[in-house]
Amino acid sequence: MTQPPAYEDLLRKEADHWSSVHVDPANPQLWHDEKLFEIFFGREYAMLLDRTSRYGPNVLELGCGEGSLAIALAQRGLTVTALDLSEARLARARERADIAGVADRIEFRVADLNRVELAPNAYSCVAAHDSLHHVLSLDRLLSQVSDCLVPGGALVIMDHIGMGSFRKLLAAGLFAVLPTVQSYSEKWRLRKRLGSFLSSEKTKRNAMANQDASRLHPDSPFEEISQASIVECIEKRFLIQQKLSFLPFWFYLAPKIRLPRRLRYPLARTFKAMDDGLCFLGVRGAYCFIDARKHDATAAH
Repeated sequence: MTQPPAYEDLLRKEADHWSSVHVDPANPQLWHDEKLFEIFFGREYAMLLDRTSRYGPNVLELGCGEGSLAIALAQRGLTVTALDLSEARLARARERADIAGVADRIEFRVADLNRVELAPNAYSCVAAHDSLHHVLSLDRLLSQVSDCLVPGGALVIMDHIGMGSFRKLLAAGLFAVLPTVQSYSEKWRLRKRLGSFLSSEKTKRNAMANQDASRLHPDSPFEEISQASIVECIEKRFLIQQKLSFLPFWFYLAPKIRLPRRLRYPLARTFKAMDDGLCFLGVRGAYCFIDARKHDATAAH
C-alpha cells in the first residue's frame, strides 16, 4: 500500500516512543507487572512459547521489543532472528541475551515491518507477540511472512485486536470515575487522548492518510493502526489450526485501579474471571491467539 504523508516522521516518532518505554508507577501497564501479566496472559503466552518451540528450529520474531520471547526460545535450543524498529530496545535485548548466555543463538536486527524484505524459505516458524497491531501494511507483511516460511511452516501470534467503540467508551468512563493510580486532575488532562483511544482502525488509517494527529496516539502514532483486520488478513493467507479470543474488557482496568497492594491481585483475578465469563457468553476478546500454517503450494494446483 502507499505510505501516508510524513511517513518517515511518524516512523521516527514510533521508534523514539518504544526506545524510551520504561516501568512507570504513575502509568502502570499489565506487562510491567509479572504477576498481573501471569494472571491475564499466562496461559496464552505459554501456548505461544510452547507452539513456537515445537515448530522450530529456525524462528523469526516480528517486533521483539527487549527480547523476552526471543531469549526464552533460544534457551529452549532454537535459533532466532528477532526484528524490531527501535535500535535502543535491541541494544537492551542484546545485553539481556548476553546475560542469559544465549547471545550466540539470536540475531537482533533493526527493521520496519511495513517495508521489511524477508528471504524466501528461511524459517520454520514466525512468531509475533503484540506487534501486528502496530503494522500499517499488514497484508504486505503477511505476504512476506508466507514467502519466508518453509512449506508447511507455522505462524503463531498473540496480539491485541481491539475492543470496539462501545467497550472502549465504557472503559474510558469507568477509568474516569473510579479511583485510579492517576489523579483526577491528571485524568482530566488525559481527556485530550480520548479521540485516539476511541478511534477505530478505519478512523486511524484515514487520520494517518490525512495527517490528522487528533485520532492518533500522541506518542505512538501506529498504536492500533491494525485491529480486527489482523485476524482477517491471517485467515486470507494461512490455514488456521487454532484461533481463540480472550480478555474482552475487564483486563483494561486491572493495573489502573488504586488499591492496597494486598488487594491488587485478588481484584485482578476477579477481573479475569469476569472476562472469562464474557468470553463464555460469546463476547469477542480484545486479544487473540492464532496458530496457523503456510498453504501448501502443491495443494493449490
